[in-house]
Amino acid sequence: MAAAPAWGADTSGSAPDAASVKGETIVVTGQRLAKTARAEQKKAMNIQNIQSAETIAKYPDVNSAEALSRMPGVSLSIDTAEGRYVNIRGLDGNFNGATFGGVVLLNTSPSYTYFNAAGRAVEFDTVPIGAVDRMIVTKTGLPDHDAEGIGGSVELSPRTAIGAKRLYAHVTLGGGIETDQNTGLYRDEVVVGGPLGGTNADGDAPFSFVLSQFLYNDKRSFDDLESAYINDQVNGTPDKAFDALELRRYNYNRKRFGYSGEFDFTPNSENRIFLRANVAGYNERVLRNRLEIDGLGDSVVTDPSNAKGFIATGASTVKTLRDSDVKEQNVVLQLGGDHHLGTVHIDWFAAYSRATYKKYTDYNTEFAGPSDLTIAYDNTTNPDYPVFKVLGGGSVTDPANYALDTIKNATENSRDREWSYALNAATPLHLAADDELKIGGKLRYREKISAPYAGKYAYDGATLLLSDAASGSAVTNFYNTGTNIGPNIDTGQMTKLFNGSGTALSLDTGSYFDDTENIAAAYIQYRASIGKLGILTGVRYEHTKAIYRGIGDSIMNGAVQTGPLSTPHSYDNVFPTLQLRYQAMPNLIARATYSTGIARPGFYQTLQATSIDVGGGVVSTGNPDLKPMYGHSFDASLEYYLPDSGIISVGAFDKEIKSFIVTRAVRGSYPGITGTALIQTYENVSGAYARGIEANFVDKFTGLPGLLGGLGIDANLTYVSSAVALRDGEGSVAMPGTIPWSWNAAVFYERGPVQLRLSSQFESTVLFGVSDSRATDVFQDSRYTLDFNGSYDFSKNVQFYANAKNLTNAPLRFYEGTPNRPIQREFYDVTLEGGVKLRF
Repeated sequence: MAAAPAWGADTSGSAPDAASVKGETIVVTGQRLAKTARAEQKKAMNIQNIQSAETIAKYPDVNSAEALSRMPGVSLSIDTAEGRYVNIRGLDGNFNGATFGGVVLLNTSPSYTYFNAAGRAVEFDTVPIGAVDRMIVTKTGLPDHDAEGIGGSVELSPRTAIGAKRLYAHVTLGGGIETDQNTGLYRDEVVVGGPLGGTNADGDAPFSFVLSQFLYNDKRSFDDLESAYINDQVNGTPDKAFDALELRRYNYNRKRFGYSGEFDFTPNSENRIFLRANVAGYNERVLRNRLEIDGLGDSVVTDPSNAKGFIATGASTVKTLRDSDVKEQNVVLQLGGDHHLGTVHIDWFAAYSRATYKKYTDYNTEFAGPSDLTIAYDNTTNPDYPVFKVLGGGSVTDPANYALDTIKNATENSRDREWSYALNAATPLHLAADDELKIGGKLRYREKISAPYAGKYAYDGATLLLSDAASGSAVTNFYNTGTNIGPNIDTGQMTKLFNGSGTALSLDTGSYFDDTENIAAAYIQYRASIGKLGILTGVRYEHTKAIYRGIGDSIMNGAVQTGPLSTPHSYDNVFPTLQLRYQAMPNLIARATYSTGIARPGFYQTLQATSIDVGGGVVSTGNPDLKPMYGHSFDASLEYYLPDSGIISVGAFDKEIKSFIVTRAVRGSYPGITGTALIQTYENVSGAYARGIEANFVDKFTGLPGLLGGLGIDANLTYVSSAVALRDGEGSVAMPGTIPWSWNAAVFYERGPVQLRLSSQFESTVLFGVSDSRATDVFQDSRYTLDFNGSYDFSKNVQFYANAKNLTNAPLRFYEGTPNRPIQREFYDVTLEGGVKLRF
């Protein structure tokens, strides 16, 4: 919860990568350097990992999510081939905290977060790597940290130029190609900074500044195949029989941006005041053309000519286009200070953090196609590439067989914002060596609004055939298999039709909410050294006051009624900790810790409205009475520090979680629904656990002879065993979203002007979505990727680089129940990039 990260006094390095203030009272030295990061990890009282900007630059990563995933205990969740969310020690991002310079980062998309609808996981893809000097993943929280973070917490440290001796400029220019559909990408980054003014009381510049700008544009295009199965298995229906099949061609135009700056005033070595700002995110225009085959499960039998195939009768088709324009953005503004008044050290800040999701348009067009079709398909021989053939009925690829039916549009202007204020004071008590008593407090005032609007235009004009509303060439090589899914729909023509229809957009009350969540915190902590033993202990108190508001259906006096809904909820939590650090030898550190943390209910989990599908007999509702999850964490680790920023470490952890929130899908009676209803909601269960081990090995083999002296290895491994009772009477299963196995392994060569790195990542299969039975739970399949980064220093000012990502063409793949029942798979192929980095 510090106003600014506190770095150890290491005077190595040179400006602009190193900065210092005389007297070693305020020191920000070499924070971008790998050796400084490792020294701080070694010195820390708690368990943490630090990744410097110097190390981040050795990978072909674009955003902070991808860079974080290279660190021990961190795994990546991707979306459209780019990293977005991160898991810490297997636990999904909704369990973890995130800050930028000590200010809480918020969630941009209110209606979606990976693995569940909590709406709390931070989209780290909105923060470009050029905006940060380093990344800190905290595994065991301290009293002066926000309590959010049962899995862990992430701190992104902003760039700074405090103490730099001269003006500098760094420029990166690059470009490349997405090889799946041969679309292009472009990157540029500019950073300028340095000292300003004359000299302060200590002979240094009293002012410093740094400004950065980052752009990364790509036009990724790929194919996505999604399917739905008949799940009731009635009347002898085969296990893998489809209910529907969708063949989708995606075209993305993503423009990522980032602008950040910091201005520092240091009148002397005892005082510092800073002002910083960060604006980052992306604009995204997406076209999703698809061929949808419905009704495959209405009447289906095994294909008599192919035992691995099926024949369905009575099927129908539609051609659809989804045309969306979205902007996601994070803003952090912060004013803070750091002051030494005798033996008392005070730091403070006032900050504003905002995450916005703006959906400018989201047009969905549907052309009704041939019906009463007889279709033969085989989704068993190769489940990832099902093949189908029309045996009877009209052509599903002839645009003249499709007529415009409806056009829908949706907009959204949702916002998550928080004002925060923090004050900390520390002083030595001289009761033991290197001791310090620290107290402080923080106030956070948060409001999160989701405001989606939608409208539907039922086309009733003269018949408009797809043959008169097509755009560009037909998609005749879907998934690179020669499959023809017909022409694309002309987006401009559909937009004009909808806007000329006079259709009004109305608030989607079922997804609307306006929630407030205010937190008041106070803490006390004490650290000291007794010989080789370091001790930190303390306690944090947080009072949470929330109000969940919405509009929708509710049950009153046994009847369904619609209206405004509001539920207040307040609770108090205490977070004790005890952290021990034993320095057995100069480079051998043993740690044993007990820490606590919280994960508050998600905003969609507490959604006030109830959605009732009378015809389908399905009720979906949030639960505003959910309790927060509370975690007790026990950790032990052993770390041996090697030369050249190397390390060998192994650790074990046990996280015991109370009031774990689960998705509930139960069958029972419900007012207004005849017979048994499927009721989908969220509940607290008594508990869950996540236990595991971590290992990390980094070493540069400088002892090898000759040219081999540049070889090295950077590898880490995490295993998590978890359990929770998801459904009554079933027993325990793995916690949803908790990845059991994950690892990183890189082989690198660094000698002279040459740097080469081949890096791999692996994540095992994980439970993604929970249904009312194990047979229909959704899993994200395992994923193994291989990336390459190389650079050559032409001179001290010029470096050329080349990247190749996803050399294994690893898919994003989901399946239902068992691996041979895939419901989504996207292949992205290799991304190639090259460019130049200039340093002046």
